[in-house]
Amino acid sequence: MVRCPQCNISLLQDYDICPLCHCVTEELNEEQQEAIRMRYGNGAPYPNAQRRQRILRFWLRLILFSFMVSEAILIVINHYTTPQVYWSAITGGAFVYGYLFLLYWVSHDSGFALKVWLQMVTAMIILYVIDRYTGNYGWALQWAIPGVILFGDGIVFFLMMLNRSRWWSYTLLLLFLGVCSVGIISLDIATKKSNLILPIICVIVTVLYFFGTILLGERAVKRELKRRFHV
Repeated sequence: MVRCPQCNISLLQDYDICPLCHCVTEELNEEQQEAIRMRYGNGAPYPNAQRRQRILRFWLRLILFSFMVSEAILIVINHYTTPQVYWSAITGGAFVYGYLFLLYWVSHDSGFALKVWLQMVTAMIILYVIDRYTGNYGWALQWAIPGVILFGDGIVFFLMMLNRSRWWSYTLLLLFLGVCSVGIISLDIATKKSNLILPIICVIVTVLYFFGTILLGERAVKRELKRRFHV
């Protein structure tokens, strides 16, 4: 039996780390354990979080190994088929990003809004870098990044429907997508890109979505914006 000094709770199973706060636990002596049993009885053991963690670590290691093997195969294929273009570096970056994406979602307890925001920022940066690396054809600003923003709008809508009691908590993420959509079309215009169909659709959808949430949930959205920006 161990005790978490941070949560001030006793755990019947010998956890090295508290499954609630991840603080290092303290081992109880026989006298302390007997005092707890006398007061509370044996009770039901805490759910076995260690087993779940072991399963997650196994799958993460298996995924990492499969990514490494796949990248090694792609490097060999790249070397013998198209050595003049190092496209295997792009696939390697995608594997690294995918693994870090899984690791972050599994290991962190932050809210969905923060996780979605971080992944979208990372995805947009990676797409832009890949575009520049492969010849700067402009497909990232004209198609890929606007597509990510529209996909983000769909995720926000899904999260709002999933958590209807606190749907306004995703307003800040929606505001971020609106700023990104306006920024993308501004960059397209500044760089004189010819195809602005998807960026324009992205701006219209995101801006209408944002103002629609403000009109439908005026008081809740205002409270959220005041809480976030102190205005």
